[in-house]
Amino acid sequence: MPCYILTDNLKSQRLIKKVLFNSIYFETPSALLHALGRTRKGQVIILDSCIRGFEQAGIQTAQLIRERDPDAQIIMMSDNAEMAMLCFEAHVGLLDYIIKGNFNSAFFDRLLRAVATAKLNIRHIYDFRPVSIRLPDGRTSRLFDLTRIIYITTESGSYHLIVHESDHQTRIRSSMREVELLHDHFQRVHTSFIVNTSYLNAYYPNEHYLTLVNGQQIPVSRNYAGKLRDVLRWSSEQTERPQLIHNK
Repeated sequence: MPCYILTDNLKSQRLIKKVLFNSIYFETPSALLHALGRTRKGQVIILDSCIRGFEQAGIQTAQLIRERDPDAQIIMMSDNAEMAMLCFEAHVGLLDYIIKGNFNSAFFDRLLRAVATAKLNIRHIYDFRPVSIRLPDGRTSRLFDLTRIIYITTESGSYHLIVHESDHQTRIRSSMREVELLHDHFQRVHTSFIVNTSYLNAYYPNEHYLTLVNGQQIPVSRNYAGKLRDVLRWSSEQTERPQLIHNK
């Protein structure tokens, strides 16, 4: 997950790039807001309090972001400690307010901790928030909560699938080909298995199976192993050890 960073200070950009590799930088609030409008809600956003000499640019940008996205994790950095009170009074819900100072190790330690906390918060938000999804069931469809679906299997000798949820199973009349296209979290790993990638725990490429967070072992066929690595960005060269996944 990238961080969206607003700063027109070239020194800030250069130094922060050394510790936050997967980040996107913007020099104007309008450019940042335009980019955020094209992404899903719940992003990690780092704002410089002062942009182009305007001391409250960061606060005003935070207000606009918060109006659109209550889940945004906003971190403010500044040279001015007195701005912290203004941020509090503006009720923009900052995760942290960090004084840049000389960009010493204390600044970067605090920044990295704040980013780690922000990403954990976002993960918790999406893990526990129900996501409605309709799965085809014959001539009709059935409503499920995606966050409770662990994996889906074929039923031997029939045209039905078994949806395995955290506390029960549901039988639907559908096909694996139809279901696997319904959501990005549905990953086909075998002719008879679709897994919800949110529940992945580890992948054992040499043994051709993966494990889920509930301990369930799922076979992975050669036909789907390459796609599985591509989707989760695993290196095809690292095949000697189990690949650990930290989605939940």
